[in-house]
Amino acid sequence: MAAAIVTVAMTASEAAAQDPQLGVQPNLPESTVPVIGDGRSTAAKLCIGCHVIDNASNGIPAADVPSFASIADRPVQSVDALSIWLTAPHLPMPDPHLTRKEIRDLAGYIFSLRRAP
Repeated sequence: MAAAIVTVAMTASEAAAQDPQLGVQPNLPESTVPVIGDGRSTAAKLCIGCHVIDNASNGIPAADVPSFASIADRPVQSVDALSIWLTAPHLPMPDPHLTRKEIRDLAGYIFSLRRAP
C-alpha cells in the first residue's frame, strides 16, 4: 500500500514538473498565511522611502510617518486590521496597488515587528 502511495505521489509530482499549470489549483482557497520574507521584500521596494521598515534603522523616516514597529504596536492591531488598512491607503501615503497576496504578506511582516507589551 505504501509503495502505491509513493508511486502516485511521484507520478503527480512528475506531471506537475512537466506542466507547471497542473500545479495550479484554481478551485482551492488561497492561503491566508502571510509569507513574512515576501512582505519584507515588498516593504523594502515600496515603503522604505518613508517608513522605518524594521527594528534596525534604515535612515530617517519622513516627518510624521510611523515606523512599522510602532504601527504593529498599536493596542488593537492585528494582521486582519493591517490588511484592511493597506487596501485603503490614505494621504500622504500613495496607493501602491498591491495584490491580495502582497497585502497579506506585508501585513504579516508589519505585525511580526510587534514588540511584547
